[in-house]
Amino acid sequence: MPVKIAEEKQVERQWMILKELDRCGQIGATKLQLADLCQVSIRTIERDMLDLSLSQFPVLKGKNGKVTIWRLKEGYKLPYPEVKINQRESLALILAEEALNFLAGTPHYQYFRRAMAKIRQSIPAENDQFINESKQAFAFRFPQLKDMERLSPLIEIAEIAYRQRQRVYLTYRSTTHGVTTKRKVDPYGIYYAYNALRLVGFCHLRRDIRQFNFDGRLQNLESLSESFEEPIDFDLNAYADAGFGGVRNQEIVSAVVRVGPPASRWVRHQNFTSLKQKVELEKDYLELHFETDGQEGLLRQVLAWGSSVQVMGDEKFKESYRTEVQKMCKKTNL
Repeated sequence: MPVKIAEEKQVERQWMILKELDRCGQIGATKLQLADLCQVSIRTIERDMLDLSLSQFPVLKGKNGKVTIWRLKEGYKLPYPEVKINQRESLALILAEEALNFLAGTPHYQYFRRAMAKIRQSIPAENDQFINESKQAFAFRFPQLKDMERLSPLIEIAEIAYRQRQRVYLTYRSTTHGVTTKRKVDPYGIYYAYNALRLVGFCHLRRDIRQFNFDGRLQNLESLSESFEEPIDFDLNAYADAGFGGVRNQEIVSAVVRVGPPASRWVRHQNFTSLKQKVELEKDYLELHFETDGQEGLLRQVLAWGSSVQVMGDEKFKESYRTEVQKMCKKTNL
């Protein structure tokens, strides 16, 4: 483990010890309790207690009956970091950490957890009960990204290559054609949408901007010594918004979809990328005007609304919708 990371972990752990002793008051805590809390050996705790004493923290060794305990000097106020976080702010941070759990395994989530470990040490002990009681009112169930243990190094390579403007060489398997290709790509960024993490960049094989999912399709990725210049007019957020459902077909589709009850009752409260206009009609109907670089993604969404939908406007999209419905009917012998 690099020295710098080891030192950071030691500081985090020692703050955790001090906060626990502050919480326990004069009752104190045993070395075993502190070792369990920090998930380290008793020997490591002994070294930490010595370091804290040498750093002028009034850590005292005493007895609670026959048990040896450690506590802070009576009346001592632990100097929490300057950042002051109230109960509601503390709860919001803890909930954000749980909500982002679907990114577990990605490099940034690991760094986020480390940052949160530091922030937790600045949360006063008296907030703990409020946080623990309040967080039980929330539950988050976002589908977790798959295979992140294998893909995490590839994500980090792609991010570094983007910052340094270095071309990458990747091996990618297309789900559409089942063909594996090797490509040189100029990475323009990474974005998350619709339960998938994607690398966006200029593909030298296709001579166009393409996206590559960080999943089983991306089999390998390495940085090259070749540099590139990102186009001045490229905007990653605009690119991500243009494709419906994260699917892009390199062809702009303008579609009008009329949605009736019961689907309209929840659809009207949803936000969709590529939605240009939403018109309220009589009898609880909605008319949605889409313009998207991704017919396939929009088609999936419209089919999910079932019989509440009437497809209007773009003839090509209407034909695709009609064909898909006919295929489903045929497979179910309708």
